[in-house]
Amino acid sequence: MPHPTYDDARRLVEWRPPHGVVSVYVGFDPADRGGAWRTELRNALAKVLEARNGGSHGERAALRGTIERIEDRFGNHDRSLPRGEVGFVEVSERGGGDHWWAPHLAPEADVCACVAERPVVSPLLYLAEHGCPRGAGLLSAERVRLFEWAPGTLEELENWELTVRGQAVSAAGRDRFDDRLADSRERFLTECGRQAARMAKERRWQQIDVFGAADNVRCFRQGAAGVDSPPVEVGGEADLISVAADAKLEARIAEAARRLAVERDCALIERALEEARGGTRGAAGQQETLAALDEGRVSHLVVDAAHAAAACSGPVIAAERAPLDGVVELEPLAGRALTSSAKISTVVDEAAELLTSVGGVAALLRY
Repeated sequence: MPHPTYDDARRLVEWRPPHGVVSVYVGFDPADRGGAWRTELRNALAKVLEARNGGSHGERAALRGTIERIEDRFGNHDRSLPRGEVGFVEVSERGGGDHWWAPHLAPEADVCACVAERPVVSPLLYLAEHGCPRGAGLLSAERVRLFEWAPGTLEELENWELTVRGQAVSAAGRDRFDDRLADSRERFLTECGRQAARMAKERRWQQIDVFGAADNVRCFRQGAAGVDSPPVEVGGEADLISVAADAKLEARIAEAARRLAVERDCALIERALEEARGGTRGAAGQQETLAALDEGRVSHLVVDAAHAAAACSGPVIAAERAPLDGVVELEPLAGRALTSSAKISTVVDEAAELLTSVGGVAALLRY
């Protein structure tokens, strides 16, 4: 199963089967071999079924059949488990459509399920953004290692080296040799950046995080620069070129990825809040942001990721309203943002704290 994307979420918000959809989010703890998630999933699905006790016989039968199909899917889950699974299953006594993904991140809520008239996509947005694969480059003057990283996984794709033919030179020729060597290193790093950008397009990376000295990063960036190329962000200046591709290296790359995301999100939120205070191209709070979404004016929606996780916390969610017990009602915001092609960022840590005073939501506006 693939990792979910924003395009997947956009398609899902348009999907409204006649009898509704059961949305399922399941997280797997790699250290848990006891299968506690199975009990939690059964309990969550039982609550979904109980919530429709007041419906007609046909409605209950359709939901019961849907629950049984979900339970059958996970009944023999003895294979190597991913970090999580996310599914949206049409309510139908027999058959019916379904969509499943295996995100690289576990959902914020370990196990949750709910039934609604359409898929509950808010928690999916966090997984799509923060779990998507990206490039990671380790740079030195004469060697570049390129990886594909996603939370919990690290795969080395390329290991490029500059071939330098040594020869005896006189003292007078040493300066010329050093100049040629410096030029060769710059061309090498620039070409590595160009190759990395090509690979980023093929593998649909949203970003390349690089680690190395500033001069090496500068040359790499020059090669990677392009209209359709993903941004190259500096994960750190540490020399990691000889570090083994193991769990420790993955953890260092993961920490840098999270830090870069928080820094980027903080800058985005501060800009949105400043624009909102000035009454220009910004909105803050649920009511103001929802009004801007209804008018098609939002270019970038920003929400607290904890609110995204809460959107799937209840057994039944109506088509346009999610009972989130006092936190921002994210589903209508997410649905409108997706259908209007607005960008969406779900934020954590210090960035989420910046949204506390405005109810967990802000936006940059097109006009």
